[in-house]
Amino acid sequence: MNPEESLDRHLDQSPALEQARRASVVAHSVVIKLKEMGLPDEMDEDLSQFCTDLGDLWSAQITLASQVENFLKKPHDSQKTGDDLVDLKATIEHMAWHLKNIGQPMDNITNWAYSQSEA
Repeated sequence: MNPEESLDRHLDQSPALEQARRASVVAHSVVIKLKEMGLPDEMDEDLSQFCTDLGDLWSAQITLASQVENFLKKPHDSQKTGDDLVDLKATIEHMAWHLKNIGQPMDNITNWAYSQSEA
């Protein structure tokens, strides 16, 4: 097996890669919807930020739900509990970063949407 086939096989088996693909599909679908609605090109920077953050938040909520479920199912073990809590915190901080950044672009796009309904 050549190195390229080996890499392809590894990537195909990676659940994280599959989730990343789904997040990018979500983000791209939002771009398509808003562009089809007539979002102007001058708002592409807001659109890019909004879609990236929204896709990552969508993906992170799946990760968070899985982490919480796995945490609750595990037997009592202080070391593993500590590790799980560190992982949960990392996911929550990742989400917090996107929540902080999505606000302004989302507000700008929301204002545009409302202005279209008044036209």
